[in-house]
Amino acid sequence: MEIGKLNAPVDLAPGEWIEDIPALPGVRLKVRSTNFKPYESGIQGLARRLGKKMNTDEGIAKFSIATGKVLADHILLDWDLSAADEDVKITQDGQPFAYTADNALTVLTANDEHGLGKAYRNGVEWAGDRVAERIRERAKEAAGN
Repeated sequence: MEIGKLNAPVDLAPGEWIEDIPALPGVRLKVRSTNFKPYESGIQGLARRLGKKMNTDEGIAKFSIATGKVLADHILLDWDLSAADEDVKITQDGQPFAYTADNALTVLTANDEHGLGKAYRNGVEWAGDRVAERIRERAKEAAGN
């Protein structure tokens, strides 16, 4: 990348649709890049608040669940659960669970014994990382590298 373009702004707000998410077969997610500054600040603040507790199994579990709120607030923008595999399908009254900010928060902060909350947190983060990679690739192409 040309050094003069290093600090050129990239609009991360609109997000992109990502498919083929290993943790969420059949689910499509519209997500922002995990390089989105409000997300990075939220995760760093969360880690600071937990501090030494992060050195314990309980602290790591709390951190994982708490990242769900940060993911819901800053990364996940929409979902399509219509083709979700049975293991990760979420329905309400027999229909795919509709995306709303509140529904996203409920799912991403779930500490359920089925492992859905964890699967969705992992899937959203993975998808956000793919958007970050796509942005890096587009920057390389634009720079002619």
